[in-house]
Amino acid sequence: MPHPATSDQEFVSALRDAVDQFFAAVDDWESSYKRYYRMPGVAKPSDDLVVEQCAFEDRRRALAELLPRAHGLCYKYGQSDVFAGLAHVSLGQFSPQERPDSAISRGERGAVMACLIELSIACRAAEAGLPINMDEPNRRPSLIDRIVAFLG
Repeated sequence: MPHPATSDQEFVSALRDAVDQFFAAVDDWESSYKRYYRMPGVAKPSDDLVVEQCAFEDRRRALAELLPRAHGLCYKYGQSDVFAGLAHVSLGQFSPQERPDSAISRGERGAVMACLIELSIACRAAEAGLPINMDEPNRRPSLIDRIVAFLG
C-alpha cells in the first residue's frame, strides 16, 4: 500500500496496478475454474483452485486497502465511484456451463479503467496548478430548461 502522504497521481498509479493485478487474479481463477465441470455456489473451492483462490483473496485484500482513498478521489474530482463493487466480487456462483462470462463484466472493467484514466488526468491537472473543471463543457440543457428558456 502506498504511503498516505503520496501524491494523488502516485496513488492513482498504485491503484491502477492493484486493479490490473486484481483483474488478472480473477481471470486466472476463472480460467482454472472452467477446466472441469463444477457445482455452482460451493462454499469451499476444490483443491485444484487453492493457489488461484489465495492469489484472488490477496489481490482483493490489497485493492480493498486502497478503496477508501479511491472513493475520496472520485468525489474530489467529480467521478462516479465505480470501485465499490470490486470488493464484493464473488467467484464460482455459477457453473461454467450456466454462465460463460466473467464475474466482472467487460462493461464494469471498462468503467473502472475509464475512471482511472479520468482520475489520472485530473490529478495531473491539479498538480500542475490548472483549474479542475468538474462541469461538463458540452452539457445540453434539459428539456425543462429549454421550455423555461423558451417561455421566459
